[in-house]
Amino acid sequence: MNTGAFKVATLGGVAIKLHWSWLIIFLLLTYSLAASQFPDRVPGESTLFYWVAGAIASLLFFVSVLLHELSHSFTARAMGYNVREIILFIFGGVSNIEQEPKRARDEFFIAVVGPLTSFLIAGVCYLLLQVITPPVHSAGAGAAAIFEFIAFTNALLGIFNMIPGFPLDGGRVLRSIVWGLTHNFGSATRIAGVIGQIVAYIFIGVGLFQVFYAGDLGGLWTAFIGWFLLNAAQESVSSVAIRETFRGIYVRDLMENPPPTIQPTATLAHLLSLYVIPQSLRAVYVADSEGKLVGMVWLGDIKEVPQDQWGIATVGQYMVPVEKLRTVVPSDGLDRAISMLGQDEFDQLPVLDTYGRLAGVLTRARILRWLQIRDEMKLKT
Repeated sequence: MNTGAFKVATLGGVAIKLHWSWLIIFLLLTYSLAASQFPDRVPGESTLFYWVAGAIASLLFFVSVLLHELSHSFTARAMGYNVREIILFIFGGVSNIEQEPKRARDEFFIAVVGPLTSFLIAGVCYLLLQVITPPVHSAGAGAAAIFEFIAFTNALLGIFNMIPGFPLDGGRVLRSIVWGLTHNFGSATRIAGVIGQIVAYIFIGVGLFQVFYAGDLGGLWTAFIGWFLLNAAQESVSSVAIRETFRGIYVRDLMENPPPTIQPTATLAHLLSLYVIPQSLRAVYVADSEGKLVGMVWLGDIKEVPQDQWGIATVGQYMVPVEKLRTVVPSDGLDRAISMLGQDEFDQLPVLDTYGRLAGVLTRARILRWLQIRDEMKLKT
């Protein structure tokens, strides 16, 4: 999902990104409102009026979705979980919380706050609708139509998300309850995942019935939602199975010795002649005089620099600062490290000690070798 998403803002330390599919639903929703719903709700106005009202309503709807996801994110952060980003896409939004909840009660509150936020928005918009009803002019009528739409869609959003189908919020609430009763996260996930797949198949079945027996092409959308939920449920259950495999395995168990580093004041000529060429390195870690990691320099970042500048330009000018690198510590679980490796095209993670020094590296190749050996020896984690 991260592929094709671009950052538009940062709120409370959480990056807000839009996926390209968001533009599709925004345009379709605006068109639908401007072409049919608002002309029926506020007759006799100009085409421009309907399109402006439709665009405003569509934007407010996605603001509502953003508030829904922010409630998840800020609740998670208040409980000590790191939230990397929120991505808005064709089906709404998703908060990327870096780790699974550690306790059932944490998951319950993180999950349930989203639908509650949607219901709250619906209630506020409904009250505003009552205040301006009956509207006394076209602007008031347009505002009433917008408030009515936002109230209805947020109520629908809250109800939909409370369906007990994993990974919807309702499915996560269900998992938290089963988890709390059984004290088994894996079993709770499998139960919620199975129910989520059943819900997904129901959506698909209803959608296909609408298309082939009722002649309603809108059923394609229902079936598409079911297909999305089915894939999401299967992936969620699979990720938990992987996490169970890596339970008790930490970065320190698989990390390799730290490679040589270079100081940021070194020239590119020094970098190429002593590191890149003789050691066949495509990337080199950069550390200051105290050994603290400050960045990383890639061959791709310096290959366009003219050769007559190699003896003048420094590594520090072309390195990627450590703040923009994904890093782990020796005590991090292997599942978290694998998740981070899967988010970028790079095949290694720097491992930092408590002083920010390079303690080692964790490579994708090392993990694959470890898995292969365990599989060949038929070892159980």
